[in-house]
Amino acid sequence: MGLGKIIPGVSGALLAINFNVYERLLNSLTNFFDDWKNNLKFIIIFGLGAISAIVLCSKIILFLLTYYKFITLMFFMGLIIGGTYNFSINIKFTRKNILTIVPIIIFFLFISISSFKNSYILKNNFTDNIIFFIGGIIEIFASITPGISGTSLLMMIGIYNQVLKMISMIFDFSYVVNHLNIYISYGLGMGISFIINAYLISYLLKKYRNQCYIVIFGLSVSSIIFLLITIFNIKIKVIEFIIGIMLLVLGILISSILDK
Repeated sequence: MGLGKIIPGVSGALLAINFNVYERLLNSLTNFFDDWKNNLKFIIIFGLGAISAIVLCSKIILFLLTYYKFITLMFFMGLIIGGTYNFSINIKFTRKNILTIVPIIIFFLFISISSFKNSYILKNNFTDNIIFFIGGIIEIFASITPGISGTSLLMMIGIYNQVLKMISMIFDFSYVVNHLNIYISYGLGMGISFIINAYLISYLLKKYRNQCYIVIFGLSVSSIIFLLITIFNIKIKVIEFIIGIMLLVLGILISSILDK
């Protein structure tokens, strides 16, 4: 899930669903005191895995997306395709459901491919605090909502590269001190968003499970289409194409194995 957070077009929450841990995580967070020992153990293990991936792999992912973007995105697309297929087994596809899925795909695909400027420049004033506070809200909203890529939304408001740099420089004391205001603003946005969205998504899954599954499926398909559009715009060599296809298949197989 941590790796999914830093790949444009990939939903960390969707990967968590693919790996059958999403609802367990929501339940551990929203019903923490029902079995606090086991819930705490699960949250710590899950959190350490996600945070470690984000902090330790952000520079690696940035490197892979810079020099091996095609094969990297192909692998993650394979994970999503396999997971989406496995997830679709739980859905009752009626005519009404299909008509619901189509506008969801179109809407979130439009969001994903529009306004990718990544152009925000730190101004060292209160505007930075507002922008990164909003970014923190988006970060957690996308983390908890399956099928929505937080990186895509951060790219829309232009701070994806800045956030990636914040994460990769977390152990650089001088950088953190000099940019402490945006770290705090981002963290506050994440905290507020977490409290609201964790309970909201948990409630919706309990009361409107099938409708939620329809929305998640639509979001998943829009993520796949977004990645396809991104991939088709990359110039590649024949060997990269072959390796990419192999990693695509590997991603599908991994999703299938983990679903079992």
